[in-house]
Amino acid sequence: MSLSALTRMTVADTVRQPVTWLMTLVSLTLLGLSFTFGMFNFEIEDRIRMLATAGVAVGVVNGLFLTVVLVSQAVHDELASRTALTLFAKPLGRGTYLAGKALGVWLTVAATALVIAAVHLGLLWMGWAGEFEEVKLAANEGVQGPRWGAVLTAHALALAHGAVLACLAAVLALRLPLAANILVCFALFVLGHLLAGFGVMGAGVVPALALFNLDDHIQLDGMRLTAAYCAGTVLYSVLFCTGCLLVGTALFERQDIP
Repeated sequence: MSLSALTRMTVADTVRQPVTWLMTLVSLTLLGLSFTFGMFNFEIEDRIRMLATAGVAVGVVNGLFLTVVLVSQAVHDELASRTALTLFAKPLGRGTYLAGKALGVWLTVAATALVIAAVHLGLLWMGWAGEFEEVKLAANEGVQGPRWGAVLTAHALALAHGAVLACLAAVLALRLPLAANILVCFALFVLGHLLAGFGVMGAGVVPALALFNLDDHIQLDGMRLTAAYCAGTVLYSVLFCTGCLLVGTALFERQDIP
């Protein structure tokens, strides 16, 4: 069995999971609530900034929850039921197995992220174009509208953020029970963002997730988003995922499936 076949099988399995549809629905509901609550802000710029950052945050949380839960469940269930042994008899390398599971879940999350991003951009355009009060007056007075490029880039980097978590969850699922793996991944998510406040970008297994945060670029006038920063962040994601899967493969090769 090839990597592409395993990836397609994983995508089909994750699409059928109720949690995928439930989390997507919850995310869309949160976007609607962000749009509604934004109407209660007095300043038009505050309304737009809140909706812009809230929509990106919804995409990040959607990616966090789905990648961690779906990857952890997929790997844990197949190891516990010994279904993985059947896949290895195809033959299928253990490294290919980890990569296929992470990639398959990530593709499913990417599909939901596209829906969320499209709805977010639509609501953001509605808010700026006329749904919020006094928008035309604010535009005539030179009030800056949404930073569309920064918002689009933030959604794209949220996918890279999800790829890091997917690979991390796949590797940790080899040694941790399902519930413990989910809790550890959530804790690493918090630490990955929290450590940046102390001037630390990543530490050991804790990824530098704050690199993917573009809230300042979305909200602040003086923050300029460069192509070099985006390319460097994507490169970090690729390198972290590759290293994570290599370490996971080395551990998996020495692991017996009971």
